[in-house]
Amino acid sequence: MNKYFFIYLLFANILLAQNIDSLLQELESNSEKSLYTIDEKLGHVSIYSQKELKLMQYTTLSDLLKELPLSNLNKNSFGISNLSVSGSKTDVSGFFRIFINNHEVSSNYTLSPSSSWMELPMNLVDYIEVYRGDSSFSLGSDSGIFFIRIYTKNPLKENGSEFFTAVTDKGSNSQSLSYSDTLENGWSYLAYVNRTKIKNFETYKNNKINNDSNQKHLYLNIKKNDTEINLGITQAKKDNYFGYSLDTDPDDGKVSSEDYFLDINTYFLRDKSIKVKLSYDVNKFKYEEQNAAPGIAVIPVLGFGSVKEFSQKNKIIKINLLASKSISFGNNNMLAGINYQKKKYSKADNYTVDFSDVKTDIGRFSDFDEEEMYSLFFQDDYKIDEKLSLVFNAKLDKYKRNGSLEDFKDEQFRVGAVYNINENFGLKTFYSKTYLTPSFYNIDYAINGSSNMKNQKYKVFTAEVVYAKDNSRFSVLYNNVKIKDFIYYTPIGFINIDHVIKVENFIFDYTYEIFQNNKINLNYFTTKLSEHINNSNKGGYVKFMGEYDSLEYFTSLIYRNSYEYLGVSVGNSYNFSLGATYNISKNLSLSLKGRNLFDDSTKSLYKEGGIGADFSLEDYQREITFSMKWVF
Repeated sequence: MNKYFFIYLLFANILLAQNIDSLLQELESNSEKSLYTIDEKLGHVSIYSQKELKLMQYTTLSDLLKELPLSNLNKNSFGISNLSVSGSKTDVSGFFRIFINNHEVSSNYTLSPSSSWMELPMNLVDYIEVYRGDSSFSLGSDSGIFFIRIYTKNPLKENGSEFFTAVTDKGSNSQSLSYSDTLENGWSYLAYVNRTKIKNFETYKNNKINNDSNQKHLYLNIKKNDTEINLGITQAKKDNYFGYSLDTDPDDGKVSSEDYFLDINTYFLRDKSIKVKLSYDVNKFKYEEQNAAPGIAVIPVLGFGSVKEFSQKNKIIKINLLASKSISFGNNNMLAGINYQKKKYSKADNYTVDFSDVKTDIGRFSDFDEEEMYSLFFQDDYKIDEKLSLVFNAKLDKYKRNGSLEDFKDEQFRVGAVYNINENFGLKTFYSKTYLTPSFYNIDYAINGSSNMKNQKYKVFTAEVVYAKDNSRFSVLYNNVKIKDFIYYTPIGFINIDHVIKVENFIFDYTYEIFQNNKINLNYFTTKLSEHINNSNKGGYVKFMGEYDSLEYFTSLIYRNSYEYLGVSVGNSYNFSLGATYNISKNLSLSLKGRNLFDDSTKSLYKEGGIGADFSLEDYQREITFSMKWVF
């Protein structure tokens, strides 16, 4: 660790070799500006501005997610990046919800971030907000633990065309084109299209396990006065990595997905106090795998090695309608609303081929294919004085489900306080009770065909202290989480854990603006679990980013600690990256980035065929990327 940190500081010092004293005079930040992010009553939030996204050369969303505190970004057995809570590893996680312009794009089948949107190119993005714990209903009434909210570039500010291309030393490449304009009738729009080809593989037992993928993204954002329309389309096709094969080396296979959504938001009245949101989503998923020997294990549906070919195809449609009204009364800012959501598992074509070449159509894995949710929500933030505000959220949900599943009711609430003690020192704390419902995926792969799985119940207490003065900002965030009926995947299917899981963690964050547009950010987190740890539970990063004249630069070191699980030892990870951008003109720039230069990434744990030996493999490789951006 000392060696790597010394190299990091040496590089940073070279970049800082200029007259800092004179540049400090240009610094205009103050205590109030340092404390301010957005509305503090929304919750515990970290913001990645467009400037930071550009300086750090984040290529895709997954590049940014690698550094998030209290989480690990690993690959599952299908080669898909998946976020897990620190200290644990899950192949498919429903804790993290991803939104684009306040429309959720998580998979409606698994509730996890979809494989295609996880690789969303960053040149479409204006800024990103990351929430830990429940946030305000003003952003929507979705339940969850972590919210990643992505906001696309504004057509009113962009107004022009941009072409971007990138190529790596591994053979991956990406091209994107965007165009924005304002029409005579007052409508403005931003159209974006991207094509990305990723070359990737790992070697296990002298076998090359391919993980190549091809992705396409299309996005359209349209605005006029009080109305905003978002249309998103993404298609992805990739190798299935280890898949379900018993020897971790399938003969052939592909994972394909198509996601479409249309989201319409409009406001009424002069004060825009009435909001109506209507959205329509379609998720299509297809999985194919062939492995002649020793076969395929799809547990718990097909058993161990009973077939040599497996195909799964499903389609899920979601409709969502939300209406809300905000009211300001005295020192109260209130919001009340209703929400209706319907999910339809509209298609499921699944079949197997056994070792006698007999094809069997197996249809659905369960009889659960439709869910309706009716919600009523209310929130109020009461301003006691200029320094202290109290926050209250509450939501009642009623679910109607078909098949052998029972209907149920559940609720969530949040109470909290935001106290700005003085211009430099602030405190906020929240207590939340929320839940996550079993997904279609959980029910399909439930143990012993169990259909009535319980909701996961969460009780979350958080407290955050922030101190900011001049060009420095320091914060400490404490989380205490208790989870009842946690949904856990065993080798033979999903079950509800029969005891309460307890989690405690801290995040320490420090930012120092060395001089204008040049800052260093240090972060460290630690997690304590009541369960046995099977992933890194400590980590952090050191980031430096800045610009001088026509040159922009960054360097970062992301750390995750070592651990041991089931006899497999995984060492510390030090992901060191650096890069620079030269702006030839205000319309043309060239960038060079080195990622994971120490070739020391995090590792994922796997089990051969779901029942064999345990082993680990790196999540990503060392990579050099050259890119160009042209605005015209």
